[in-house]
Amino acid sequence: MNTANHAAFADLSRPLLSPLPLKERERLAGAWRMASQDIADDIRFIRQYLKVIAEKDERLSTGTLVHGRAYVEACAAWLPQTMARYLSNLRLISECESAMTAAGVRFARSSDAWDEA
Repeated sequence: MNTANHAAFADLSRPLLSPLPLKERERLAGAWRMASQDIADDIRFIRQYLKVIAEKDERLSTGTLVHGRAYVEACAAWLPQTMARYLSNLRLISECESAMTAAGVRFARSSDAWDEA
């Protein structure tokens, strides 16, 4: 590891003091938290839409389609919108994490990381 990186990451056990005002730290953390929650919903809906589209021709034992044609078409229409929202939320999370890292604001790197913080 080069000297600059080593100095920056040498002791992460000490909390970093943030030069940002409390309101700005709270705004960043709130935006990060909301985007993290929203992205979970986006992923759930994307998976559902893909599943419905993949099963568009599947039938029950009675011969009835598993999903109505209108619903399959709606899912196909909602998928690009949801993907765009997902990418937007992903971008927002990345921007918030970069700003929070630069400002010394702590955040979880995963849902399990809070125990380590």
